[in-house]
Amino acid sequence: MSPAGVPLLLFFLTLSLHTILCTAVPKKVSNFFPGDISPPTEMYWYSRLPNTPPPKALRDLLQPGRYPSVTREIANDDKYVGVDQRRYTILYKSIQQKNALPNSTLFYLYNDLHPGKKMKLQFTNSGTKVTFLPRQVAESIPFSSDQLSEILEYFSLQVNSKEAQVIIDEVGSCESPNMEGEEKYCATSLESLIDFNVERLGQNVEVLSTDPGEKQEYTVSEKAKMTGDHKATACHKMRYPYAVYYCHVIEDTEIYMVPLVGADGTKVEAVTVCHLNTSAWSPEHMAFQVLKIKPGPAFCHFLASDTLIWVPTKDQDMMTP
Repeated sequence: MSPAGVPLLLFFLTLSLHTILCTAVPKKVSNFFPGDISPPTEMYWYSRLPNTPPPKALRDLLQPGRYPSVTREIANDDKYVGVDQRRYTILYKSIQQKNALPNSTLFYLYNDLHPGKKMKLQFTNSGTKVTFLPRQVAESIPFSSDQLSEILEYFSLQVNSKEAQVIIDEVGSCESPNMEGEEKYCATSLESLIDFNVERLGQNVEVLSTDPGEKQEYTVSEKAKMTGDHKATACHKMRYPYAVYYCHVIEDTEIYMVPLVGADGTKVEAVTVCHLNTSAWSPEHMAFQVLKIKPGPAFCHFLASDTLIWVPTKDQDMMTP
């Protein structure tokens, strides 16, 4: 080959290599993430929360080198945990499924939180494996009810599909009117999730999550450990094509880490939230129907395994009486 042909050959080799590399990446990924935007890592977490290790439920979304994931398969009801933002509780839609554990403990009275208490539990989650998008990407994607057509077009979803209805419901939940004294926020990126909670609770916080566990009967094995004070933020992972967390500040509550032992010997540490003053709650609240009580008594419920609970740290954790 003549020397004059070498530059031309190098050009075509470079073009071929570029084509191979581009087509090797899944089309949906290359469409969502420009190459010059890095996926989120723990770096931003520790820059804002240097003394707070991220819980396992969050670490799973921040694997080093793991590319952010997006899915359009968000209409699976088998593991669905809906968040009742209007009533500060978790509604377990899974109890309506055929595979639900009979007589599962959805809510329990505050005085039942003691060693030896037996409860049939199934620790559910949002059912989505998606991770956080880079903040720049998340902020460029429409996320409001008046942009639903753009959202559905962005994810190539038909307006009458189950997935479209899930998106409509979740975005609508983020925009529902606040209850009196309520403060809520839907975080579409890791950075916005951290910023919301640091601005309200400060940098001295614990972030807790429930260990995953099989559905079975569990026994409270030791005295539950109370953490924080009577204010916390609960952030529930939503069903969405990428990681979005619905956060709301909850007051008049106590947060406990409850050590449990399953019938098969499995040990689980679960986060439970106890609502102390329910006298002003609606009698139609699901908890009162399940417990067959009227508003007033304190009651508790466990959190899903991918829910994050943020609590201000104290000099010394308190114990149950």
